[in-house]
Amino acid sequence: MTADGRIPLEFLTDTTGLVPRPDTLLVTGTDGIPAHGWAGVVMVAARPATAFGHMTGCQCCTGRGGTVAATLGDVFRQRATGGLKWFARVAVLPPVGQAQAWRAALRGDVLVGARFAMPDA
Repeated sequence: MTADGRIPLEFLTDTTGLVPRPDTLLVTGTDGIPAHGWAGVVMVAARPATAFGHMTGCQCCTGRGGTVAATLGDVFRQRATGGLKWFARVAVLPPVGQAQAWRAALRGDVLVGARFAMPDA
């Protein structure tokens, strides 16, 4: 937990050297990540590319942060109500090519910003 009470959130770039941590929940859009060693692994539901040719997660097509922000909102609720094992941190592993879109979607979501502390980079 950060000094202001928010849950630390970090972005991972790929699965190379991915080391599970028992106090960390992994939120990912990548299939095949084993849950062993993590506080839990939550998959973000994939959405098809839009009619405009944009990829999943672009802010103009997903509204309030899209599926990744909604997933983090659900994760926060489940943590508070005992639906998920307690975790102290969240690691986000977007699908290949989606890191920038996911980061932008989360930065633009006021509820995510109130609950999770994202690094500046």
